[in-house]
Amino acid sequence: VELSLFKGRSLVSCGNVTIPANHKIPQVGVVVEARYLYAYRDSLALYQPVYLGERDDVDPGECVVSQLKFKAD
Repeated sequence: VELSLFKGRSLVSCGNVTIPANHKIPQVGVVVEARYLYAYRDSLALYQPVYLGERDDVDPGECVVSQLKFKAD
């Protein structure tokens, strides 16, 4: 499943995450939670993302690029 975050008003891809067999595949546009080690500054791709599940307590507009934790230089 592709993960995206808002950068301004545009959605930017942050890579893909595998959905475990014990979870249902989320619908397009649903907010999901993923744990990751870090993000790459140039591509914004997440390194080793792990799908944790859907979130119904978070508004999609709150999912922004500025929340990412980047790899140390």
